[in-house]
Amino acid sequence: MKIAIIGGTGQMGEWFSRFFKNSGYDVTISGRKYKKSIEVSRKLGVKAVRGNVEAVKNADVILISVLPQHMEDVLKEISPHIRENQKVIDIASVKEVPVKLMHSYIKNAVVLGTHPMFGPSAKKENQNFILTPTNSKERKYASEFGSFLKKQGFSVRVMSPEEHDAMIGEVLSLTHFIGLVTADAWKRMGVDKHMKTSSTSFRFLSDFVKSVVDSNPGLYSYLQMDVKDAEKAERLFIDSANQWVEMVRKKRREEFSSRMTDLSRYVERIQKNWK
Repeated sequence: MKIAIIGGTGQMGEWFSRFFKNSGYDVTISGRKYKKSIEVSRKLGVKAVRGNVEAVKNADVILISVLPQHMEDVLKEISPHIRENQKVIDIASVKEVPVKLMHSYIKNAVVLGTHPMFGPSAKKENQNFILTPTNSKERKYASEFGSFLKKQGFSVRVMSPEEHDAMIGEVLSLTHFIGLVTADAWKRMGVDKHMKTSSTSFRFLSDFVKSVVDSNPGLYSYLQMDVKDAEKAERLFIDSANQWVEMVRKKRREEFSSRMTDLSRYVERIQKNWK
């Protein structure tokens, strides 16, 4: 089977190029700069072409791996060249807008909104993969694609684009926000002077923070500013932080211990749901 990956030179584009190549697909990539496409194609053993239109010509499946804010431009470019028997997948971190755009521009092929819940450094085993079909044709393809993903070791979840984006505001946007604010606080405190004597928990946290600040600023600004529930979740986080600061300031030790114990039980319950 032939797959074209638009944005195949980006970090996630490279990840999926390698993944589908290793899964037995004939992979073709396109990117904004042909020179970079050639470099990636040689590194991964896939085919590089000049431009997105050339990439989609002979593909069975087209995977769009671009920032959400660039999605419409790509769809405008490729939609006149999409055939009825092709499948078009996007992997943007939000789903409502990209899915609506695919429905608007692509009328003669099955589209499917998806979100791999991991970054380019992750291994594929035991990772979450969300599919967001909206009609019977998409649900049929989601079942086929989901079965393929499960055989590769992924945990597949199906939900609507609306459910997905509500979840993203509470989970992904907030997680990134915590990483960014933590890094900013560390910089203001000058914690680099303590790195050689830091604790295991600090190093664990620093790995998470680094994974956030090393990510694509364009994508992360979109997830902060264009996901409707992000600010609501972040304000709730700030309110909780203020409550804990107040407990510490007033040395309310019993309340501190009680709330910490309660949170331990809560986190244990949600971790059981991950399994």
